[in-house]
Amino acid sequence: MKVWISFAADPQQKARCLSRLREAQLGPDNQPSDCAAGGKHRFSEELGVPETLAVVIDVLCWLRQSEGKTSAREQAIALIEAIPVGADLGAVPGSCAHWLLHDPQWGIAQRCQVGPMKAFSARIKALHDKELAGLIVAASEWQALEQEGLAAADADAEEGDTQYLESLLVSVATPLAKIGAEQMGKLCGGAAYFAGEQGKAEYWSDSEQRQLDNLYDTFHLSVEQTLGPRPSAQQTAELSAWSKQEQALDAAWEKRMRRQQRLLWRRWDVWGAKQAALYAAFNGAAIDFMLSQIKLAPRRNVLGPSQELH
Repeated sequence: MKVWISFAADPQQKARCLSRLREAQLGPDNQPSDCAAGGKHRFSEELGVPETLAVVIDVLCWLRQSEGKTSAREQAIALIEAIPVGADLGAVPGSCAHWLLHDPQWGIAQRCQVGPMKAFSARIKALHDKELAGLIVAASEWQALEQEGLAAADADAEEGDTQYLESLLVSVATPLAKIGAEQMGKLCGGAAYFAGEQGKAEYWSDSEQRQLDNLYDTFHLSVEQTLGPRPSAQQTAELSAWSKQEQALDAAWEKRMRRQQRLLWRRWDVWGAKQAALYAAFNGAAIDFMLSQIKLAPRRNVLGPSQELH
């Protein structure tokens, strides 16, 4: 396994990463991990930490931001500060992936309760458990697992969330050590999504969602009729003016709809509050688990200032 050395065992390197993060302007194209690294695709080089961990940090930071209590920047700073100087975090992404998949409360695999996918998810866990225990899993076992997953998905004609869950599980029917940044992003995002859907049927129905969607579709059509088509991203000034008018129309429309559709909006608000609480609980549990794994990471002996940063 590749040896990682966080911050090249240099406290000043860690300080530089934190300084960049504190001063940066975060956004959809400027993720917390990129800000800490000083640019895109530099996280592993600058922090000496696997790129897959950057994906987890970014997803959880934006999830925290959605709660409106702690900013993405504040959480990212806390996570980077928690990484010791000179630690080997090579095993942490695999442990996080295992947690996102198999945790009894938050893991996505526990949502497979019946049919072929239940047996498939149990099989994934068995092989992942062996891998984490340091046991050798033959390549033929992973190949058989992949075929089992494809067969199970074909046998299940469900759509929507079930289909989404199946595609996620099939995509990670692979050794934890081989889960890349793209797979980790999908896994972490999927786990967050399903965390926020727990118990939804008790608060919000599919028919209510369709009703709300229809109201919004009608509104968006009226916006285009009133303001004209949305300007392209290249039309900076026009797009800014158009967006401000859209926001004003949106605020007035929602205020009117809340009077006309009081029960619908009241139920939507109740479900929204419940969902925010679920996101917060998932985020907190995921952060706690990640921090526990970071604390367990071994420290590496560094020969000197010329030590290569992996």
